Amino acid sequence: MKLERRIVPAVVEFTGMVLVIAGFIRVLSTFLYQGYLPAPFVFDIGDTFMDWFNTAYWAHNPGAYSVWRTVYLPLSFVVTGFLGDPGCYRNAPYDARDCDHVGIVIILLTYLACCVVAAIAFRKADRSTAIPRTVAMAIGGPLLFALERGNLIMLAFIPFVLAYGGLLKSRKGYAAASAFMANMKIYLVLPFFALMVRREWRLFELCCLASVALYLGSLLIVGAGTPFEFVSNLQNWFGVRLGAIWDELLYTTTYAPFLQLDVGQYPVRDFIEGRVVDAAKLFIETELIASRSIALLCVALAWFYPRAISTNRLVFFILMQSFVVQNPGGYAIAMIVFLMFMEGWKNFATGVAIVCAYLLCIPGDVTVTTLFEVERQSWLTGRMVNSAYVLPLGSFIRPGLILIVLWSLAIDTLIDVHRAVKAEPPVLGLMPRFRTPPIHAAEGAPA
Repeated sequence: MKLERRIVPAVVEFTGMVLVIAGFIRVLSTFLYQGYLPAPFVFDIGDTFMDWFNTAYWAHNPGAYSVWRTVYLPLSFVVTGFLGDPGCYRNAPYDARDCDHVGIVIILLTYLACCVVAAIAFRKADRSTAIPRTVAMAIGGPLLFALERGNLIMLAFIPFVLAYGGLLKSRKGYAAASAFMANMKIYLVLPFFALMVRREWRLFELCCLASVALYLGSLLIVGAGTPFEFVSNLQNWFGVRLGAIWDELLYTTTYAPFLQLDVGQYPVRDFIEGRVVDAAKLFIETELIASRSIALLCVALAWFYPRAISTNRLVFFILMQSFVVQNPGGYAIAMIVFLMFMEGWKNFATGVAIVCAYLLCIPGDVTVTTLFEVERQSWLTGRMVNSAYVLPLGSFIRPGLILIVLWSLAIDTLIDVHRAVKAEPPVLGLMPRFRTPPIHAAEGAPA
């Protein structure tokens, strides 16, 4: 029985790695044949590394918050402005790609650093699974998608791994990493609440102070990005996202964008029976409420039984309560996958979650239907190609896999909490009645 418990996970991990490698080879061969990266990679094949160079352009030109209406915090412009050649940004972001070679090198080095820190974290957590999980993380769809876009989430991913991969040995280092990732991606403030739930008040305060200090410092350097500007742009951003439904569907963490297909200029009832559309809407609306509720329930239970739920899993639930109702972008799946790969083969539920993590890492996709085709120049190959804008099968599968992961770990967590209820009284006060493990301790099992 013990031998079987070791063999089955090993076979599954190896199979998952092979599937990810096969998907990567398929994407590479498709790219060599077509001349551009297929969906769900960015349709505008001339705008590779778009997130980095667009941000860098506004770092060197005024109007980031008033004209571009960005929702990036000022630190993003400090970083991209410092790590770029100002002379390359006099005209347009498109022109900078062929000029600012430093920016391209930084993007590639950041991606490499993401792979290295993830490998170190996986090796520290469990050497037997480190290789397949590192391979899946490195050439998996979420991180490759972030690379192709040049998205700043890669800069946030590094401190995220340092913080939740057991690689930091000091509270100051933890606070610095937390502050940096929160100022790169605003939704990464959410994991701070895990410290509150676990009554880590001093560390929570330190993270908040470090984040505010970093924000104010970068605000002074940029000279723009006040809270009022940010809130106004955030409201505008949500409005723009609602109008870009097809882009939302390409690489989503939630089924919520599908609800928009039944309103406005998307007459799906002309092509699909009304009862089918109504049933799908009812399922999605019910699932959104139920999934967010189960995630929040697990967070609430962690308040009463903090030793029953590890910090990493608590961070997972805090992020998921947002991701299952609002799509943060396909690259954000890398955060979820990393947290899944920090889990051990504890039981069937964690095994299902790990299997889904490998499936989420498979790069590339299968086309359901082609919406339209456009002839344009591919920046990666430098030639004109006929690029297709498609609806991929993964748009329907990935949110389902994420739901399976959420509910599997939620059920496992409820079982752990049930055991804790029978073993000890709940923690009701603001001060902990348990010894909190050091932040650099491995947390594959409940602390």
